[in-house]
Amino acid sequence: MGSNHEKVRQGERILLFALSDYVCKELKQTYGVDWWQVGVLDPLYDNQKRNLPLSGDWGTLVDSLDMAVTLLLFDLHWGDLFSRKLPVSHRTWVKELKGVRNDLAHLGGKDFTDDDTWRALDTMARLCASIDSESAEEIRAILREHRYGSANGSMESVQPAPAQAVTGANTGGILQSAPSDNLPSWRDVIKPHPDVAAGRYKNAEFAADLAQVARGEGSFEYRDPVEFFARTYVTEGMTGLLVQALRRIGGRDGEPVIQLKTAFGGGKTHSMLALYHMLRGTVPLDKIPAVRPVLARAEFSSLPKANVAVLVGTSIDPTRVQRPPHMPGIMIHTLWGEMAAQLAATAGNPKLYDYVKEADKKGVSPGSEVLKNLFDAAGPCLILMDELVAYAKKIYGVEGLPAGSFDNFISFIQEITEAARASKNSLVVASIPESEIEIGGAAGKAALDSIAHTFGRMEAIWKPVTANEGFEVVRRRLFLDCEDTDGRDRVCAAFSEMYHANHDVFPIEAREGAYRERMVSCYPIHPEVFDRLYEDWATLERFQRTRGVLRLMAAVIHELWMGSDAGLLIMPGSLPMDIPSVRDELTRYLLDGWNALVDSEVDGKKATPYKKDQENTRLGKFLAARRVARTIMLGSAPSVRAQAVRGIESPRISLGVVQPGENISVFKDALSTLETSLAYLYTNPSRNRYWYDTRPTLRKTVTDRAAQFADGDVVREIEARLRKCKKESPFGGLHICPASSLDVPDEQMARLVILRPTDVYVPNREECAAMTAAAEILNNRGSNTPRIYRNMLLFAAPEAGAMEELHKAVRLYLAWMSIRNDRESLNLDAAQTREVEASLSTADDTVKDRLCEAYCRLLVPYVDKTADVKNVQWEIPRIGGNENIVIKAAKKVLADEAVIPRWAPMLLNMELDALLWATSDHLEIKKLWEQLCTYCYLPRLASEDVLVQAIREGVNSDQFFALAAGFDGTRYIDLKLNQQVAYVDKSALLVKKDVAQAQIAADEAKRQAEMDAAASDRDHAAAPYDSNGQRVMTEYRLGSADTPHGNVSDGTSPYGRSMATASAPAPAKKRRFFLSAALDNTRINRDVQNYVEEVIRHLTSEDGAQVTVSLEVHAETDTGFSTQTIRTVSENARTLGAKDVGFEE
Repeated sequence: MGSNHEKVRQGERILLFALSDYVCKELKQTYGVDWWQVGVLDPLYDNQKRNLPLSGDWGTLVDSLDMAVTLLLFDLHWGDLFSRKLPVSHRTWVKELKGVRNDLAHLGGKDFTDDDTWRALDTMARLCASIDSESAEEIRAILREHRYGSANGSMESVQPAPAQAVTGANTGGILQSAPSDNLPSWRDVIKPHPDVAAGRYKNAEFAADLAQVARGEGSFEYRDPVEFFARTYVTEGMTGLLVQALRRIGGRDGEPVIQLKTAFGGGKTHSMLALYHMLRGTVPLDKIPAVRPVLARAEFSSLPKANVAVLVGTSIDPTRVQRPPHMPGIMIHTLWGEMAAQLAATAGNPKLYDYVKEADKKGVSPGSEVLKNLFDAAGPCLILMDELVAYAKKIYGVEGLPAGSFDNFISFIQEITEAARASKNSLVVASIPESEIEIGGAAGKAALDSIAHTFGRMEAIWKPVTANEGFEVVRRRLFLDCEDTDGRDRVCAAFSEMYHANHDVFPIEAREGAYRERMVSCYPIHPEVFDRLYEDWATLERFQRTRGVLRLMAAVIHELWMGSDAGLLIMPGSLPMDIPSVRDELTRYLLDGWNALVDSEVDGKKATPYKKDQENTRLGKFLAARRVARTIMLGSAPSVRAQAVRGIESPRISLGVVQPGENISVFKDALSTLETSLAYLYTNPSRNRYWYDTRPTLRKTVTDRAAQFADGDVVREIEARLRKCKKESPFGGLHICPASSLDVPDEQMARLVILRPTDVYVPNREECAAMTAAAEILNNRGSNTPRIYRNMLLFAAPEAGAMEELHKAVRLYLAWMSIRNDRESLNLDAAQTREVEASLSTADDTVKDRLCEAYCRLLVPYVDKTADVKNVQWEIPRIGGNENIVIKAAKKVLADEAVIPRWAPMLLNMELDALLWATSDHLEIKKLWEQLCTYCYLPRLASEDVLVQAIREGVNSDQFFALAAGFDGTRYIDLKLNQQVAYVDKSALLVKKDVAQAQIAADEAKRQAEMDAAASDRDHAAAPYDSNGQRVMTEYRLGSADTPHGNVSDGTSPYGRSMATASAPAPAKKRRFFLSAALDNTRINRDVQNYVEEVIRHLTSEDGAQVTVSLEVHAETDTGFSTQTIRTVSENARTLGAKDVGFEE
């Protein structure tokens, strides 16, 4: 069809054909044979009747009327004629069309706007509907073509829905990049209904009003039978209802009384509208193809027609008398009077009212026999009764009303059911509410009980819409038919594969084949959206089930369509709750305060999830935080009836946000982030269910209280925890948080000093609180006494960067502790008490971990022998791990040999040779121990026992040193070398090996000389003489058993001195040793210690041996080292003095 004004002209021609004939018929019926002169010519001015004939046959006269004259005649005769036939709304429509006719006549070069065209055609159709149903349908066909591009309705729309984001559209919370390059967005597969895409829908349009439709008013999609059935998914329940109605009206075996019972918004009125449009006979069957399967199931070839009466309790005022325009002189008082008047109008037989006329006047129910006769006289007839409880509440307990009493109303309900059953082919359909909000109060409850009891005696109950059918109802109302079924199936298959591949992330049912079928049937809306709305939100009394879902999803789909949403499906996480129309549709069912909560905790630029997405690009790329928050909100339908199982499970959060091609871990991180940052997000004790509530969580209270704790409170808590640490080997003493150097005694044992929390170490800064405190304790004991045994101290210090996290953790712990202490005054319930205990335990564990992480620096004083021995330097290694601070420090000092629990005598000998007895041949052990405790250039022994053990082992060998009880100025007393020593006295002396050997050799020589002299004297006295008088010398055989002075077979003399013996040439000596070994990465310290003890110690014990030990480390990774690792390793390597260090590509 052409331009808009051509459509209006076409509608005007159709209306003129029907209206002129109707006006002339009514005038002729009223004025008789002179109807043309009296009813047409006489009321008109000369200029108005200029083109009218003075007389003629019926066809000539009717055809001579143009639209302007026809509308004028209707208006002129309204008071005396048409007001008795039609409602006053018809005169309003006529006056409106007179203006349209004037605009059309003076249009010039302009055209009607789309809205004006729609309004003009809609008014024509409404006016024509009461006059000629066929003409009204022709005008509605023009309307449908104008709006949807097809005379058959919106579901065959050929007009493209607007697909570009309009200027100012809110796209900030809408996914703009496709999750997968291989899968199409839902926008490319299926189009929304044109009204939804363009935002032309109104929320009221989803609330069908049977009374409005009966009056020819209301939304077009409900008034127009073609559009109504085009958008309606005929459910199994509705099919059964329509079949029963057809069989009853057609005179077969259908049920005479049907009760529709379902929750608010569950489809009761919609089902009645289907009956209304199907049985009024105003539209040909070929224009409502959705009815054909119903007709076939009822075994009918054509649609039977019924006279219809519509009784809607909310539209009838029991306090007023009604005067129907088509029944002059008649006044309607009661519900049964209204029913009879409507049947009389639709049947075209005013006398039908006479059946109940007297009962109507008196306000007394007419009885079942009268009603049965009325139904048979008007039959077949259909009585639709909606909102009966609402009507009953108006008259409950009120006397003297024109409509009669409540008891008479109940009697009428009983009688009409009996009459319908007794009649030939009449049907009564009534809706009964289930929800408390529809029943409302004691009057409603009493009315419902009485009505339900009355209907319960002889009615069939039909459930119009089941939960599963609701999905298709919504899809059909909001979307056109799928354009790319292959693309739809590929998307659903990809989702199903993702659910199978990640079975531990998603609910079990998502992996089943039935769930994939649900995705196909619900496409493009994810089934989880419907599950949450029908299972969770439907528990709210004010939520209107299918109607509520339609209202919400219409707003959602419009925003996503205009915002060019790139998602594969419309998921819970897709709902743009920052849009007022979407947010308000959700929160309208909730108590006050939810709007503010959504704005701050769920969606929008002021909401925390939005800020988290902005701060973290990894989250922001997927709108992860906002999508997770939306999903939780959709699963947070508050209800006091299910507190124990409130919220949405973690797998269902994943189900509501993750799409194929997206990283699941991103959304898990987003959930963890929100859990710790939102003040109104609740979790259950096992932390696997989440929900929002308008009451701030205990975490909110904790956050507020944590900020109120002073730094001093935090420090005291940290120190209290540190004081629980216990001494560990090799430390002989442990000093925790000393207030001054005086608190650390000056003793001869290795001791660890744990610095105060305020004495923090700052990397790469020589002057910091930790270094200052350590230096003060190292150098002094008190303000006036220098410290002597400085080499016995080591320090554990907190690092500045980690202390901030420790302070946060301690504040949270203190806050949870304060809440537990105040649980009675806070009036905590059992669940909150459990949450406090669980959170307190978690906070305590967190503090322990952060405390270990914070005290990660070991301050080890030392002096470089080759430099200024007065200048103390510091080794500051990092001590990692999550163990106790003292244990970590102990392991570190043992691994680094910063404290020596066992000392090899060779190492002791090296220190003696290098420094300690450079000017003396001996050294007192007491003095040696004091020097080891004092000077930081010497090894740090764990205790004096370590030195004693080294001395005992060294004296037991001839390689190191000797032990003497004293020195008299010329020789050493009780000198021991290469002997076992059971006890070492502190006053004893360590003697140089060479000096000891010289004294021992001299003593031995002296003893040998004495022994030789004594032996010579014995020989001269005992030796025999031969015959010549010469002394005879006896020859002894070496090694013989009769050697006079014992066994000399070992090459020694009887006096212990070596004897020269002949020997073979010595073999070539091995002069070089080498070793290369791989170490276990997880036990490096153990392996190194083993090599030192078992290999290196023996090599270094060789005189003159030069031993070199080096470390090589090779590391590779395919993904590259992180910036943090590169910085830490490089810094630590430089600190440790490594010469050849670097990272390379």
